[in-house]
Amino acid sequence: MKRSIFYFFEKAGANCFLFFIFMMAAFSFSSCEDIEDINQSMVLSGQWRGDFGMYYDYIDGRGRRYSFDCYDSRIEFIPAYSCASYGRGTQVDYYEYGPYEYLYYKFSWSVENGVVYLSYDYDHELDVRISNYSMNNDYFSGIFSGSGNAFRLRKIADYYNWTPYVNIYGYEDRYGWDYDYYYDVPFSRSGGEQLADSIASEGKVLARGRRSSALQQ
Repeated sequence: MKRSIFYFFEKAGANCFLFFIFMMAAFSFSSCEDIEDINQSMVLSGQWRGDFGMYYDYIDGRGRRYSFDCYDSRIEFIPAYSCASYGRGTQVDYYEYGPYEYLYYKFSWSVENGVVYLSYDYDHELDVRISNYSMNNDYFSGIFSGSGNAFRLRKIADYYNWTPYVNIYGYEDRYGWDYDYYYDVPFSRSGGEQLADSIASEGKVLARGRRSSALQQ
């Protein structure tokens, strides 16, 4: 009887020890992942500038269609608190041509298990996951998951030494952009109709996103 009781406690002790080792290993692995995410988030925090592969399609009041590419995006990442692995951000895409000088977005971001996630407030079609990337204190480059398009940004301000960019959500008009521009680029009229020049109405953005011809590494 005593031998059976001793064997029971001996077996239970061995199982508890194995369980303890397993839990410590799992905790250690999880902690390492969290620390790595925090390290990546700290590097990501700040302001970046470069080609983020953005574009928008536009139709004017006369039915002419255009597509404009952006090669100058400025993106800021603000952590929720010091050393946080998630936070808020803004993105401003500047355009050399077209009716808008820039388009402006707000988004939430996070780094989870080494993957960077961006979720845009007003247009979830722009949401993106970035898993194949290289990032240091100077450059952030990689491939957008799903599309396979590449991007490349350089860091222009670190979070800890930088005052956040302040602006309103929206866009900035560029007046008189179409006086000369549309004579130099192809366009198509809606439904093939030849609209009279006297017909004028406000144009609109048909689509926006990341172009298929983004900068290749």
